[in-house]
Amino acid sequence: MPWPVVIAQHMPGSFTGAFAQRLDRLCALEVVEVTAPVPLAAGRVYIGRGDADVVIERRLGRLAVATVPSDPALRWHPSVDRLVRSARDHLPPEALIGVELTGMGDDGAAALAALRAAGGRTIAEAESSAVVFGMPAELIRLGGATLTLPARSIPAQLVGWLS
Repeated sequence: MPWPVVIAQHMPGSFTGAFAQRLDRLCALEVVEVTAPVPLAAGRVYIGRGDADVVIERRLGRLAVATVPSDPALRWHPSVDRLVRSARDHLPPEALIGVELTGMGDDGAAALAALRAAGGRTIAEAESSAVVFGMPAELIRLGGATLTLPARSIPAQLVGWLS
């Protein structure tokens, strides 16, 4: 994977560390929970700490991922909307790919639709594989999905776009 992967998974803080450790054991890529600011590295997966928000920022001239206190104006944490907006603050849209997977509500849909409108690429998980179709359905409804794919097809599409 030639790019870093940053994940905002709606989970309590007591679960994200164990979740990252489990994924690290199962995945070919290194998976870590973000507990302090760390420079982004290609081929590494960063899971935002629960009960906080995960953002992209610039530190000492390099892109980094960090956790920040959750924004009370946002309903879910870590917030997908806040992550995507922070990434757009530091990177051109064509350098970003957003993926909206299964979940309740609409977190991420507006920010990812804006990303697509600006020239970024987005994927919404298809209803056929989503356990809860709320979040990807909202992205599709807003016209923000470049592609709609079942979960099993998303990794190959990402690799194809990044090759």
